[in-house]
Amino acid sequence: MPELPDVPDTWRFHHLGMPVRDLDQSVARYQSLGIATFDPEFRIDSSQSESYLVYGKTPDPTVITRGQFVHMGPVSLELLQPVQGLTVHKELLDSTGEGIGHLAYLVDDLESEATKLVERGFPEVLSITPKNWDRRSAVYLDTRDVFANLIIELMAQR
Repeated sequence: MPELPDVPDTWRFHHLGMPVRDLDQSVARYQSLGIATFDPEFRIDSSQSESYLVYGKTPDPTVITRGQFVHMGPVSLELLQPVQGLTVHKELLDSTGEGIGHLAYLVDDLESEATKLVERGFPEVLSITPKNWDRRSAVYLDTRDVFANLIIELMAQR
């Protein structure tokens, strides 16, 4: 089993990613607590990206995911409802159900940090380059064997 390197000081925790079956129902549950704030809903559509790779391949059919950030004090949750296509969020939902699926970190040098983890035996499971970007914005690395079924997402600074 590969070992993770020490988390560098340049990694800044950003959010917990959670696949959910029904985004509307999940948001309503958090709203009922009366302790959270919410960003507007967003939609991930792989056909709208410059590059969107799942296990190194362009997905077919197109991946569509509904999402919304929920903020509770210092913790942000990214709720993600897979709508179409195969992606790691659907895979996690099907294999382990709803709950925390990934830990997301902002990093100063996405390519360098992702390369270090790949070299240590953690393969890329999702790679996203948005339209009009000359570089990737996010990389998900498969750390499930080390982190009890959790994936690490590294995010580039905008």
